[in-house]
Amino acid sequence: MERRALMLAMGGFVGAWGGGAVLGAAPAAAVGGGAVVDVTAHGAKGDGAADDTAAFQSALAAVKSVPGGATLLVPPGTYPIGASLVLGAGTTVSAYGARVVRTRDSGALLKNFDSVTPAYGYAGAGNIAVLGGTWDMRGAQFSRQSDAIGFAHCDGILVKDCTFVDTPSAHAVELNAVRNAAVVNCVFDGHHPGDGASLTTKEAIQITCATEGNLPAPAYDATPCEDILITGCTLRAGTTTGPFGALCGDHWGAKGVFHRRIRVIGNTVEKSGAFGIRAADWQDSVIADNTVTDVAVHGIYLNSPQGNGISGITVTGNMVRGVDGSGGISVTVPTGGARHRDITITGNTVESVKGEAGIYAAQTDGLTVTRNTVTTTLRLTLTGNCQGIHVQSSPHAVVAGNSLTDIQGDGIGVDSGATGTLVADNTVLTTAGPGINTGVTGATLRGNRITGATGYAVRVGGNAAGAFIQSTTVGAVTGGASGAAIGVMAGSSGTWLVGNDLTARGSGTPAITDNGTGTTSVQNTV
Repeated sequence: MERRALMLAMGGFVGAWGGGAVLGAAPAAAVGGGAVVDVTAHGAKGDGAADDTAAFQSALAAVKSVPGGATLLVPPGTYPIGASLVLGAGTTVSAYGARVVRTRDSGALLKNFDSVTPAYGYAGAGNIAVLGGTWDMRGAQFSRQSDAIGFAHCDGILVKDCTFVDTPSAHAVELNAVRNAAVVNCVFDGHHPGDGASLTTKEAIQITCATEGNLPAPAYDATPCEDILITGCTLRAGTTTGPFGALCGDHWGAKGVFHRRIRVIGNTVEKSGAFGIRAADWQDSVIADNTVTDVAVHGIYLNSPQGNGISGITVTGNMVRGVDGSGGISVTVPTGGARHRDITITGNTVESVKGEAGIYAAQTDGLTVTRNTVTTTLRLTLTGNCQGIHVQSSPHAVVAGNSLTDIQGDGIGVDSGATGTLVADNTVLTTAGPGINTGVTGATLRGNRITGATGYAVRVGGNAAGAFIQSTTVGAVTGGASGAAIGVMAGSSGTWLVGNDLTARGSGTPAITDNGTGTTSVQNTV
């Protein structure tokens, strides 16, 4: 991402370090303060053989003695480290060209807390930057669960240009009760199962709150994260390990606690064991312009592990390709969870999804699904249904201006409480089921173009009441006499069919099959 775009994306983050600090001039420049402490001056060899732990601890003590903080300079080399290094407020670690290698099950390589001294809210050691370096956790050899670097209860964190290798059973970057943080241009290269925890649950960047059992960083006051930026990062499987379970998110959380103003912009997920991007307990957040490929469950997943209702999230401009298990972009609520609100899914491209739906959203008030392109959905089973767009229990949703092609199921499905949904100006081409299938009260279908549907171009299900289908243009329908351009099912009532063009439906296919009650058909061309 070029300089101006990064500055715009980071917004208020720039002020924490200054423009030059965030964007970095020369990689080895001091950016945390005027003073520079070189680890080699404190005895570090950087030859990959000598244990450099004591030298790093001595150099960090010197950094902490500088009022306002200083820069710990780690020159190019390989540095074996056998203890967690605790960073003080105002510290910058500049490690371009260096490789820091963990040599025992000693916990995180870097952290800003001592696991004993409590810090409340965001009052812990902050204004910390970690710039450059390869941080090798050697998870295959030292497999006890551990983050690579971790920050808790603080304000002002920058992690930039870092590569994280072989993290065991936890996270590369832990943001726990952190405000004003940015993770920029980092590579997350491989995750190891470690002590047996599942690969599919662990995020490379965890955005979480201060709760007991989540991280040994008291106080456990449930402080959330706020104003977090993740941009320009890459998630991939390591050469000898598997992938993380997601680029970012949380699998923990707390009831009633939300993370606010999270921005995930312009990242690349090459492979994930479960999710590309997981928005867990977020509010007022943006997921934009990311590329997500080769994931096992959901490409972009909006949910709450604790059943909180998330809100104010925009998912826009993302490419999701190659999902094998559930959905491309999914918004779900666990059993008994609170409803979501004000979710916008717009301008995304979703390709080659094997599972339930290209785009799926449930139990959301104020749902908008517009201008997305969904291509090639595949069933999990021979009798399954992988819909292009599926909306459930989301009243008055807007599904408009989308393009759907080669769908192994319904093109657009609206059901189970999505009353009053508007489905307008969509193009649906080649579906294994109906082009549009609705079974709810008060749905309006207007100005849609449907060609190559199977059975019905538009199907009005048996639970529908007062459906209004207007100005639909129907092309060829597969199914002949067993289907129709528009099918009104038994049990539906009060359906209006107004001004639809059904002339191109194909020979032998009925224009309208009406088994409902109170259907009104006006000015349709058949």
